[in-house]
Amino acid sequence: MLDMELVKKRVIEITIEVTGEGEFPEPAEVDARLEEPLDEWGVDSLSALELAVHLERQFGTRLEEDELTGVRSLADIVKLVEEKGKV
Repeated sequence: MLDMELVKKRVIEITIEVTGEGEFPEPAEVDARLEEPLDEWGVDSLSALELAVHLERQFGTRLEEDELTGVRSLADIVKLVEEKGKV
C-alpha cells in the first residue's frame, strides 16, 4: 500500500524537477495545488511523458500514453499512481 501523502509530495517534487518551474507549496496548499491544470505547473505534452518516466522509476508504476491523455492535473496523476499501486 502506498503512502499517498508521500506520493503527492513526490509527484510535486518530480514535476518541479522536470519543468524547472514553480516551488513546493506550503503543506496546507498541497491538495489545492494538485488540482491546478498541468499548464500552470509548466507541463506540456513532452514534459508529461518525461514526468511519466520519472514516476515509473519512483513508484514502479507504468503510466501508459493513453492514460496520460486524460490527465488534466497532478491530482489525476496521483490518482493513477494510487490505482496502479493497489494492483
